[in-house]
Amino acid sequence: MIAEISSEAFDSFFAWAPLVVGIIIYAAFYVAKRHEKPTTVAASRTTYACAVCGRRGALDQMVPHDHGGAIGYVCSHCAAVSQPAH
Repeated sequence: MIAEISSEAFDSFFAWAPLVVGIIIYAAFYVAKRHEKPTTVAASRTTYACAVCGRRGALDQMVPHDHGGAIGYVCSHCAAVSQPAH
């Protein structure tokens, strides 16, 4: 007995196979991820970059500097260098 697959069955299989395989993959990832514990993100301290040299530091370590209406922040080193001598 020679087994022969009809053309309609062959076409139907390859038409539905990608959809079925995709659904199986999505279902497997859904089952795997739904029992995963959420990761906690460590609280990060916001840092600011110096407008002159780019050195990063916390806002309380920066000196506000007026740029014609806009406020920029410079580090204490750049602020000391840019102060005019009296």
